[in-house]
Amino acid sequence: MMTYEVDRRSVVNHAQARALLVAVGNQLRSGPRLVAFFAVMYYAALRPEEVVSLRDHNVTLPSLVRNEETGEWEEPADAWGELHVAVAAPFAGREWTDDGALREERALKHRPDGHARTVPCPPALTRLLRTHLAADCGKGPDSRLFWGEQGGELPGITYRRAWQKARKAVFTDQEYASPLAKRVYDLRHACVST
Repeated sequence: MMTYEVDRRSVVNHAQARALLVAVGNQLRSGPRLVAFFAVMYYAALRPEEVVSLRDHNVTLPSLVRNEETGEWEEPADAWGELHVAVAAPFAGREWTDDGALREERALKHRPDGHARTVPCPPALTRLLRTHLAADCGKGPDSRLFWGEQGGELPGITYRRAWQKARKAVFTDQEYASPLAKRVYDLRHACVST
């Protein structure tokens, strides 16, 4: 069995991850819609092909509680949710799928068809997902959480460009040239490492 080690130079710390998420949110057009996309990888260690497949029914958020002093409904401070991951949609390219789509839905990696997994959703991610779902960008075609501007699948080039712009905005020139969070997938490594 082949094993490999994560390049520690690619793993961001919490302050860097939060700064990257803010930088993504500050980008025009797609940025605000992609904050939760990247956050799911960082806080819940999902693969990009799993995140693009998330639908609203895959997310369970805790109930809001009424603040006794203000009477307002609020997120509990330590509110954990759950993500129910059932399928992945890795990029294949139109010429390699039966229906001409860019991605092909499949079973989760290293799992038999039909097997799902439940992933804890920590409070920081719970808040971001609740904000995302409440916004206009929160639920798209087929109840997708994340989709492209034209309403279809979220193109990989869209989130990769946003990620590189965020890295450029947050990192020094030396950090930007390094492997530090160079790939979107490195967010998953950061989650697993912490």
